[in-house]
Amino acid sequence: MIARVALLFGLGLAGVAGCAGPGTPPAEAPVGSSPPAAVVAPALAVSTQIDVELPAPSAAVVHGTPVTFDGIEEGLAWPALDKALPPRKTGDVLVVQVARGVPTIQLLRAAWTLRKADLHLQSLDAAGTLHAVEIKARRDGPTQPGCHLAVFLSPDGSLRVASPGGPVVIKGDDPPASFAASLAAEQAKCPIKYVAFGAESDSAPWGPVFDVMLAVDGQKAAGDARYVLGQAMHVTK
Repeated sequence: MIARVALLFGLGLAGVAGCAGPGTPPAEAPVGSSPPAAVVAPALAVSTQIDVELPAPSAAVVHGTPVTFDGIEEGLAWPALDKALPPRKTGDVLVVQVARGVPTIQLLRAAWTLRKADLHLQSLDAAGTLHAVEIKARRDGPTQPGCHLAVFLSPDGSLRVASPGGPVVIKGDDPPASFAASLAAEQAKCPIKYVAFGAESDSAPWGPVFDVMLAVDGQKAAGDARYVLGQAMHVTK
């Protein structure tokens, strides 16, 4: 569910140093080279039954009860949030509603703490409409061949993508749409197993990262790939 580049992915820790070879300089995608595709309605319906709300930095609300972050600043574990919910097991679903202005690190902490359950993340889009996207917990079992991608929002609004073909920087008027359109080409090269979404800064607001997820999910651009959350290896505050 959380991926670090190094990636913390599939609800477990793994030392994957991104998807591209070390020392490879990022290429820059030509502006306007990937025209936006038509957006279709996401399959996951929003819910009024919220298990965890993240309305502000360093705070959560669990079934109406405020829970303050009590872990170490450099870590992801949130002990008080863990205790505020019943024990989770594989197959459980928790609805987590996140305000657009919440720092991305706060959602990473919640997701890591709740990692045994599937999470239905609900947030407003840039126009104020509520959407839901599913972040599935890792299931044990045989691994299937395929590739993974990680996309990180930069402070200037561009996207840094780590992919099997090497790192790419996507700029332009609508980087999320261009990224979603480019996934079809990646699928043709290698079936995508999962896509990690994150920001290069821990303090970056969650909303623009969610917009990248919505662009991919709205078009089902990654097919049936699993979505995970990512944290850049060298983040900025």
